[in-house]
Amino acid sequence: MRVDFPDVLANDEWVLGSPIRQVVDRDVAAEGALIPLTRNKRKGFLFKPDGDGTEVIVATDPKFVESADTYAVLLPKTAAVGADLRRGRWIKHPKRITNPDVRREIGNTRESWAHAFRYVEEDASRSIIGLRRPQIGAVHAVHSHWSLSSDVGTIVMPTGTGKTEVMLSVLTSAACERLLVVVPTDALRTQLAEKFLSLGVLKMPGSAVLAASARCPVVGMLTHVPTSVAEVDAFFEQCHVIVMTSAIASQCDDDVQDRMAHHCPYLFIDEAHHAESPTWRAFMERFSAKRVLQFTATPFREDGRTLDGKIIYKYSLKKAQEDGYFRPIQFRSVYEFNPSRVDQAIANAAIEQLRADATKGHILMARVETLRDAQRVFDIYKRYREFNPVQLHTGVKSTKAREAARDAILSGKSKIVVCVDMLGEGFDLPELKIAAFHDIRKTLAVTLQLAGRFTRARQDLGDATFIANVADVNVRAELRKLYNRDPDWNVLLPELSDTLIGEQINLQTFLAGFTDFPEEIPLKTLRPACSAVVFKTACENWAPENFREGIPGIANCEQVYPALNADKTVLVVVTAKRLALSWSDVETIYDWQWELYVLHWSATQKLLFINCSANAGEYRSLARAVAGEDVTLIKGQDVFRTFSGITRLKLQNVGLSEQLGRNVRYTGRMGADVASALTDVIKRKGRKSVLAGGGFENGHRATIGASRRGRVWSHQRENVARFITWCDEVGQKLLDTTIDPDEVLKGTLNAQTYRRGRQSCRFTLTGRRRSIKRMKPNGRSRLMELMFLLAG
Repeated sequence: MRVDFPDVLANDEWVLGSPIRQVVDRDVAAEGALIPLTRNKRKGFLFKPDGDGTEVIVATDPKFVESADTYAVLLPKTAAVGADLRRGRWIKHPKRITNPDVRREIGNTRESWAHAFRYVEEDASRSIIGLRRPQIGAVHAVHSHWSLSSDVGTIVMPTGTGKTEVMLSVLTSAACERLLVVVPTDALRTQLAEKFLSLGVLKMPGSAVLAASARCPVVGMLTHVPTSVAEVDAFFEQCHVIVMTSAIASQCDDDVQDRMAHHCPYLFIDEAHHAESPTWRAFMERFSAKRVLQFTATPFREDGRTLDGKIIYKYSLKKAQEDGYFRPIQFRSVYEFNPSRVDQAIANAAIEQLRADATKGHILMARVETLRDAQRVFDIYKRYREFNPVQLHTGVKSTKAREAARDAILSGKSKIVVCVDMLGEGFDLPELKIAAFHDIRKTLAVTLQLAGRFTRARQDLGDATFIANVADVNVRAELRKLYNRDPDWNVLLPELSDTLIGEQINLQTFLAGFTDFPEEIPLKTLRPACSAVVFKTACENWAPENFREGIPGIANCEQVYPALNADKTVLVVVTAKRLALSWSDVETIYDWQWELYVLHWSATQKLLFINCSANAGEYRSLARAVAGEDVTLIKGQDVFRTFSGITRLKLQNVGLSEQLGRNVRYTGRMGADVASALTDVIKRKGRKSVLAGGGFENGHRATIGASRRGRVWSHQRENVARFITWCDEVGQKLLDTTIDPDEVLKGTLNAQTYRRGRQSCRFTLTGRRRSIKRMKPNGRSRLMELMFLLAG
């Protein structure tokens, strides 16, 4: 039989409780037989090769190995001795080096990479082992970026398309001196360390990417927080590549972080979309003068903030589908309105799919949100003993039990795994093809990550299946399409991904057009309220440099930070002035009053939009300073044109003015929906002063407000780029003379109250043999079901 042995390590030592290793031979295999062997009452095995070859001792007890043995493999005590011995390690081998000169070895390794890397594209039809097309594109993009810039670069590739091989290719093609790789989880740290040890596809037998003479790097997997500069020196100086988690980086003292940056001219960050903490941000700043790359499938953070760095390469999800790296997704809808029956209904559909895929070797993952949910859902799946269900989450306290569950899944002995949230990055298992969502992911970023786990293509595997209850879905608006009736995820998911990634690229391009701005106030963090006064202008060019002449009280501001995007005609100004404290006369203690100004002059619309965080007045002097004396504030009834296009409008604030001789009477109403309380007589006599409400525009929820004094607003905060887009859309409506402001109130929803009797009702649905015989007046789930069926 063929026996697969572990990689041969030239260097295998522990420093400060963390392993440092170097592979000298990989993918070692031989044909032969494993023969039971007994020594001093201890049991082990002897591998006897077919024909000429080397005999190998195989044991789970290190005392079984004798000093005279030349080749010996030690396996974990829980491991089964069989054809696959890769979980073990060589403790006797002629190529193992004791007390190696690591610094010399690192230098020799870098020298071996000189002119050793080749851009070879894989071609399965011709049995060529190489890099995938997007991997080659990403490596070229990195070298192009580094030839022009030292800024942080971001590589965007869908999960499963091979970001790790891009890292390995950059490491070897650039002959990096010392590289630090930061990952979010322990599992991913282990997976990436193993990949860097073996160099993955680059050193796979038959691969033409790296020359045979190219050596593997010395890789350290940092598992403990260094407590001093000396400990950093002791570990980092022994490594060519260091892999650690962001949690370790964040817990290090400042001097320790500085020393890490001192040792490493290169920093790679994997799964960069994870939310950042202030301590992590401080760690990143220490690498500002180094070459930094970020790798992610979703260049937007889970906390909604934008990702630092320039996107230098984007391989879209749609392209990955077209190129065959992603298998299609089949979505199975479950319609269950009774909360107590939802989990069982999802499990029934999942088990049915697992049985249908039995010949394909697929594995089912049941996802829940909390540990309590995990046990409840596991109790459902454990009835299906033929699939040997296991749980894999932090609620399984025993390390041995977690490892046993993990091994059962990886070996295929278990076909069902229940997890909380989802199996973390680093759990690389293409057989995961069925996802049962007992709790739906509520953000697109994580949904894309999850989809990538289940859609990895392999010739012997089938398509992915996602199962969820769509009867009562609570997700963000961006995901709602995915959980409608009969959604096509193969079309919708790439569209959503491309839209959001495109927005990030546009934002980066927009922000890059500004002049310098203080690092302490990053432009990308500014989120002005969507509110503005709008002026008609007559100038051919505006003069934003004159803003100081128009901002009231700017002479008293001790801090003034302007930034201009000349191409997009946008000016951002942040000011700050000292304020005396009401409770003290001491001059040395004071407060700061900060204000944000955003000005946008639309050359095509000849409109000037002024936004200020203070919302204090018309800012007419500022408009004249930057656009000339001939400016006219848009006010009166024309501002209510902005309500055009808002359907199903419900007004929450209505202010009407009524002329009574020389006097003016003002009537204001506020509430959930006040338009229905306005009679036709009131509407005819009154003149609109303030309107604010919400509805739908182009199928999306929208809010809008306007005052006849000249202000337009929406109840949302956006980054500066989106705010400018909002301004341009508002400007189109303000200039459209075909819009009649008096028609606004006619488009509002009028709520009417109907009294409901206590008797039961019977409904028959045309074209379906379904009916609801009895529906109690307080029966919410029955009412929801009726509404859902009618809508379908």
